[in-house]
Amino acid sequence: MSLLLAVGCLSPAHAQTEAWGLDVSGNIANVTDAKSHSYHFSHAGLLALDVRTIRTSTNWTPVSTWRGPTLESILNKVGSRGKVLHVYALDDYEHDVPVSDAKQYGVIMACERDGKPLEQKGFGPLMLIYPRDEHQEDLNRASIEARFVWQIYKIVVE
Repeated sequence: MSLLLAVGCLSPAHAQTEAWGLDVSGNIANVTDAKSHSYHFSHAGLLALDVRTIRTSTNWTPVSTWRGPTLESILNKVGSRGKVLHVYALDDYEHDVPVSDAKQYGVIMACERDGKPLEQKGFGPLMLIYPRDEHQEDLNRASIEARFVWQIYKIVVE
């Protein structure tokens, strides 16, 4: 499956107008596609989960209001049974994130910044956001900075 199909797009020109989503696979109990042992979230499906906001800065943005489903609610929905998340981005970046961060820090999978949808040419369609400004000592480090993955289309639970 191409990366664009994984986020529900037919071509780069349609990337911002077509529906997008998130695929979660790996060590999960609940699937929507038995053949690939994955759970596909549509945009609407993600927004039907526990949606929250975090007001924080990142190394790439000033203080902004980020909105999206909690990572914990995504993991609960798929029946995550792992300890590590392999998070994949459209720009070929990937990073491992401890599952424990979801609950410990209330991480969200942001799809909006300051009330506007995240665009693929920026940070979209999805970006992991930590409440960095609330936990300066814990979260304002290079090892955490790498976990602010953007352009997310897939997570593999291990």
